[in-house]
Amino acid sequence: MNRKPLLAFLILVLAAGCATDSPAPQVGPDGLVGVPSGRLDQVYVRPDNQLSGYRKVMLDPVGVQLRSDWVQQRHGLNYQIHPTYPRYKEADEVTRETAAAVADSLAKAFRASGFELVETPGAGVMRVSARVTDLFVNAPDIVSPGYARNVTRDAGEATLSLEARDAVDGKALARVSHHAIARQTPRANVANDPANSLWMETLYQRWADSCAAEIGSAAHIAQASLKN
Repeated sequence: MNRKPLLAFLILVLAAGCATDSPAPQVGPDGLVGVPSGRLDQVYVRPDNQLSGYRKVMLDPVGVQLRSDWVQQRHGLNYQIHPTYPRYKEADEVTRETAAAVADSLAKAFRASGFELVETPGAGVMRVSARVTDLFVNAPDIVSPGYARNVTRDAGEATLSLEARDAVDGKALARVSHHAIARQTPRANVANDPANSLWMETLYQRWADSCAAEIGSAAHIAQASLKN
């Protein structure tokens, strides 16, 4: 059997496949373009490189929403039988502490990326709104005398989203969404209030650092993808 014609046909097909255009970038209803990210689940930016003109950031208060089953199953991932004792923390205390931690993380991240933080709208000011949803913090055993300590693999998890708009006209500039789990090692870790706070605050800071870095560079990637 003469294999040369078949081999030539396969080479031609492969060459044609390599020559096809890359998929067009995803454009959202607000005109933002999806760009690849190795750190965040979803990143969308304004494609016409307008982000380069924003070096000031105004932070809105952070919204926080607990996962619907948190109150009933706040010990659901802990490795022990659920003891009966007063609540670890009230829901409003958890949301208040989370909002403060995320706001502090964003402020540190944007400052470190060279942005100036301001409190009033103006030209060249990017208004950043962040939201934490489906928040689940593994509550430690704080009162039960029958247990020496409480352990868990995950300190908690949450979906973190951020939206950046022009502070004057409200035009969408960037949008980020990411689901994160505070899991450092495959083994169980001690679950108590200081430890849980440490792991969750580390999670928020890493997310904030990634957001600030992506917003500072993703606009150039989006512009290049539209030109190809």
